[in-house]
Amino acid sequence: MTKRTMPVCCDLEQYKLLEKYAKKRGMMNASQAVEKILEEI
Repeated sequence: MTKRTMPVCCDLEQYKLLEKYAKKRGMMNASQAVEKILEEI
């Protein structure tokens, strides 16, 4: 995994969506979801 140096900012509603995405796909937290999404784009 590459080390990210730029923070990802989101509001509470967006963060909850990330948590939901992560949970649905068996990930531990929203950070893993962000990494997965960034890999796909």
